[in-house]
Amino acid sequence: MQVSANTNNYQQLNTFQQVNKIQPEQPVAPEKPTTEYSANDVYKASNGNAIADKEGNLSLTPQGELNVANAQQAKADAAATETQAKKDDVRGNVVDYAAYQSKKSQVEIYLSVATDSKVEIGSSDAATVSVLESLRQTQKENNIVQAYAQYQENQKNANPVLY
Repeated sequence: MQVSANTNNYQQLNTFQQVNKIQPEQPVAPEKPTTEYSANDVYKASNGNAIADKEGNLSLTPQGELNVANAQQAKADAAATETQAKKDDVRGNVVDYAAYQSKKSQVEIYLSVATDSKVEIGSSDAATVSVLESLRQTQKENNIVQAYAQYQENQKNANPVLY
């Protein structure tokens, strides 16, 4: 292996600076732009959403605050719609699964009746039982709400008897 007798560029630079007593340059801080904008320029550039005060501080106009609130509400609505779509998709899958299990159970019942054997529906799949029970409970609640709504409607339409 050969080793070069020459020093590298960094060493040469340091040696040169020491011999010639040259100090490395100090970094220069960037200067702030001196361009000043008037409050009217800021208002026009922001389409009426911001305004600059005398010191140059920016603040939102009432229209700007409304636009920001509307944008946030639109994002929240989009997120809520997406979340609801995911929930609906999951519900659809649960209903499809329950329908499949129901058809499977109907076939088991038919075969057990036809062959006079004992049937054990749902004993092998606890998840199916809990899903079906949840759907039955929801159906019961929906029926109660519907019956109460019908009762209220009947009360509104009933003519009071005056004696």
